[in-house]
Amino acid sequence: MPEATGPPDTLLGAVGRLDPGQVVLPGMARSELMSRAHAVADAAKAQDAVGEAVALRMPNGPDWVVAFLGLLAAGSLPLPVAPDTPDPEVRRLLELAGGGRILTYRQVSGEDILLAGTPGSRQDLEPGVLLPTSGSTGAPRLVRRSEASWLSEARRYRDGVGVTEQDIVVLPVPLSHAYALGWLCGGLLAGAALRPVPPTALGQTALELAAGATVITLVPAAARLLATRQKLRARRAGPGAPAPAPGLRIAMVGAGPVDASLDTLFTEAYGIGVARNYGSTELGAVFSGPAGLAPMCVGAPLPGVGHRLVDPTTKEPTAQGPGALQIRTDTVPDWHDTGDLAVSHEGSLRILGREGTAVRRGGRWVAPLEIEAVFRAHDAVREVRVAATRRVHEGEDGIVAEVVVAAGGPDESELRAHAARHLAPYKVPDTIVLRTALPKTATGKAAAAARYRLTPRAIEAARAYKTSELLFALHDLGALTALAEGTALAPLSADLGCDPLALEILLDTAASLGLLSTAAESEPASLRVPLAELTAFVRLEERLSHDLVTRRALAAVARSGLANRPFERRPDDAGHAELVAAYQGAMSGPSSRARTALGLRLLRPRPGARLVEVTAGPGRYLDRLLATDPAAGGHLWQTGRLSGPVADRVDAAVAAGTVTTGPGLPSGEADLCVVANSVHDASSGALLSALLATLRPGGLLLVDDVFLPSGGPGADQAGGAELALDWLTHGGTAWTTVEALTAGLAEAGADVVRHLPFEPSPCHLVIAKEAD
Repeated sequence: MPEATGPPDTLLGAVGRLDPGQVVLPGMARSELMSRAHAVADAAKAQDAVGEAVALRMPNGPDWVVAFLGLLAAGSLPLPVAPDTPDPEVRRLLELAGGGRILTYRQVSGEDILLAGTPGSRQDLEPGVLLPTSGSTGAPRLVRRSEASWLSEARRYRDGVGVTEQDIVVLPVPLSHAYALGWLCGGLLAGAALRPVPPTALGQTALELAAGATVITLVPAAARLLATRQKLRARRAGPGAPAPAPGLRIAMVGAGPVDASLDTLFTEAYGIGVARNYGSTELGAVFSGPAGLAPMCVGAPLPGVGHRLVDPTTKEPTAQGPGALQIRTDTVPDWHDTGDLAVSHEGSLRILGREGTAVRRGGRWVAPLEIEAVFRAHDAVREVRVAATRRVHEGEDGIVAEVVVAAGGPDESELRAHAARHLAPYKVPDTIVLRTALPKTATGKAAAAARYRLTPRAIEAARAYKTSELLFALHDLGALTALAEGTALAPLSADLGCDPLALEILLDTAASLGLLSTAAESEPASLRVPLAELTAFVRLEERLSHDLVTRRALAAVARSGLANRPFERRPDDAGHAELVAAYQGAMSGPSSRARTALGLRLLRPRPGARLVEVTAGPGRYLDRLLATDPAAGGHLWQTGRLSGPVADRVDAAVAAGTVTTGPGLPSGEADLCVVANSVHDASSGALLSALLATLRPGGLLLVDDVFLPSGGPGADQAGGAELALDWLTHGGTAWTTVEALTAGLAEAGADVVRHLPFEPSPCHLVIAKEAD
C-alpha cells in the first residue's frame, strides 16, 4: 500500500513532500508524523467531526502538532486553546463557533483519540483554523483563517525570513497563538526540525539552544526572562563557560514591541540581537526585519504583502505617517485595518501603538510604546501599560501610565522624575498609577484593562454577613463541638442552656445556608469537618471581622494606600497579643503540620542539613527538622507582626548557637530554604533572588503558602479570593498567585521542580532550584 501523503495544497501535503527520513519533531521522522496525523484524521472522521469545531487543548509538544495536522486533514475546524484554559471558557468559545467537542490525545499503547463533549453543528466551509482573540483589544471573539492562509504565511517564513531544512527551530511560545502557529507552519513547509517547548519551560529552552538550535521564536516577556536567566547563569559559571547558543542565527521576537533595553539585554546574554516580527491574528506575519533595527521598528513587508498608511479619520493614504496601518495579502486581497498606528522610519515601519490607545496632544501623536519603553528601562519597573484618557477637545488627550514596581521600588514622584529625564514634556504621563499586577495575554502582552461592574451577586454579598455572624454565634454558644459530631435539638438546647425554639430557628437557618447537614446517614470520614482547625479559623475570622477586615478598615486602606496602613502602627498591647494567638492557632493546625512533614519529605534533607526558614510563624520547618536530626542547623527569619514566639526546640538551638536569627540571611551556605506563610511579604519572603542566594549549589527552595485562585477578577473556583482582603489590611501583596510566583522564580533564574496544590484548600507547596 503506498504511503499516504495528503493533498499537495495542504499542510499535511507539504509535510508529505519531505524526505521520509527527515526528522521533523523530536524523535519523529516525517513518515511517523504522517502516519500518526492520518490516525487522528481517521478517528475524527469516525467520530463524525468533519466540519465541526474541535477545541485543541494540549500543551506544546509533538502530540499537539500531530493532533493539529490530523484535525485539518479530517476536515474539522481546530480551535486551539491554552492547556490551562478552564472548561467553562472552552465551552464559551465553542458556543461562538456553533458548538463542538474537545480533543484529548494520549499515546499510551498506540493512539487513544477521543472527542469529548456534545457534537457541534456541521459547517460547510473549506478547511481552516478558529483562533480565539481578545489580546489587548477587547472581548473574546473567533477569527477563522483558511488553510490556504496558513500556507501563504508559511511561504513568507520560508522565502522572506529564510527558514530552511537545515534549521532547528525552537518554539517556546503557546502553539494556540497565531504567532507560534504561523512559525510552526513555516517550519513544516521548509522541512526544518521543530522543537515545540512549553512556554514556561525556560530550562528546556536553554538546553535546546545549548544543543545547537539555529532559530528561536519568542515574545518580549519570554525573551527578557530567557536573557535574564542566561546572564545570571553566566555570572555563576564565570569565564570559560561554553557558549549558551553556539548555533543560533535568528532570535525573532514578535507579538509585542522590542525596545532598546530588550535588544541590549538579549545581545549581552546570547551575543545576537533580536530580529523583529509583526502580524495579526487575521493575517499572520506580514513584516519582518533583522536584528539591529531601531526600537519599536518591525522591518519591511514580507513577500506577497502590501501595506499603506492612511489618515485615521479620512482613510486617505499618507506617505510617511503617522497613519493607520492597512495590509493586504494574496489570501486577503482587500485592505485590512490592523488597528495600529505606524510611521515610516529609515526604510522600516515603526509601530506607535493601537489606534484606540495612541495619544494625540497638541497636534502631535505620542506613542504609548515609547513611553512604556522608558519606564521599562528603570531597574525597578516590572510591568507597565500606557494609555490615553480621552477629553472633550481633540488633541488634548491625557496620558495614564499603570506601573508595577519591585518590592521597595520607586513611588509615583520618583517614576515621574524618571520619565521627565527621558521624555519630552508633552510625553510625560499626567497620571501614574502603581499596580500590584497587570493582566496579560498568553504571549505576555498587556491585556485590555479590566472594567469593573456590579453583578447580581452583589445582592447576595449584602446579606452574606448574616451567614458569618450565624457561624460566629454558634461558636460563641459553644455549639461547634456537638455539631461536629452530630446532635439533636433537645439535648443540644439543654446542654447549652438555650431556648429550644430560638435555637431551632438558628440551626434550621444554618442548614439552609449549607453550614449544617441534616442527612440521616453519617458523613464519610473524608467529609467530616476537622473540628480543631475549624474552631481556630472561626476564632480568627471572628476577631478579624470586628477589627482588621471591616468595611471601615477596607475603605481606609483604599484611601490611604498600603504604605500607611494602621496595622503597622498599632501598639503591641493585650489586644494585639490576642490577635497573634488567634492567628497562630489558625495557621499552625493539623493541616499546617501535615504540609510541613510532607514538605520535608520532598526536600529529603541530608544529615546535618542547614535550613534557612523565612516565616510568619514559630519556625515549624526548623522545629520538625531538629526533632528528627539534632545535628541540623540553620537560620530563622520571622516576618510580620503576627509571627508569635519561636518554637521551643528552635529557641534551644538558637541558645546553643546552631541556629541564627534575624533578617541578615546567610549567603550560599544552606542546603534548603523554606518560605512558610511569608512569600507575600515584600520585605522578606518575596525577595526570591536573595532567598535563592542563600543556597549552596544544588540546594532547594520550598514555598509553603496560600494563593489566590488563578484566572483574574471573578475567578474563585477553589475559594480563597477573599484572602486578598487580609493581605490588603495586614499582610503582603507580592506573588498573589502561583502563576505570578512561577514567573518571579523564572526571572530570578530558578526552575520549578514540583508543585503540589492542596485542593480545594488555597494552600500550595512549590519547590524550585536554580536553573542548570
